[in-house]
Amino acid sequence: MKPKSFEQKLKRDMYAMGVLFLIFLAVFILTKMGILPESPFSSLGFSGAICSGVQLVRMDTLLRDEEKRAQAEVSRTDERNIFIEKQAYSAYTMLSMFGLFAAILICGFVAPQYAKTLSWVLSGNAVIIVGCLFYYSKKY
Repeated sequence: MKPKSFEQKLKRDMYAMGVLFLIFLAVFILTKMGILPESPFSSLGFSGAICSGVQLVRMDTLLRDEEKRAQAEVSRTDERNIFIEKQAYSAYTMLSMFGLFAAILICGFVAPQYAKTLSWVLSGNAVIIVGCLFYYSKKY
């Protein structure tokens, strides 16, 4: 199978970011109309729409400008950057798993009502990490 070009990956990411922008915008509008209840997470729609909109504009400028796209492709395919990203992701994985496990142990004694929620977060985090390992593993 032929590997996808950087431009194709950028277009795919741009479409995904457009969908996220529409979802966040819909959450914001539905909250303002009163269809969704007001909650601490109601501002998520507005802030998510802003972040995804900025990223959408950034990707659009990368697609239109050849020089910036070439620079971005070189920086993303540089082996040093890839090595640093892998090290950072593995450190985050270990720290988040250890931190969540420690928080569950502490909450078990101090505030048991939060331990169940943290257990679900730990389980979800583990599933996501294992899924990413299988998805991003090299297929030879």
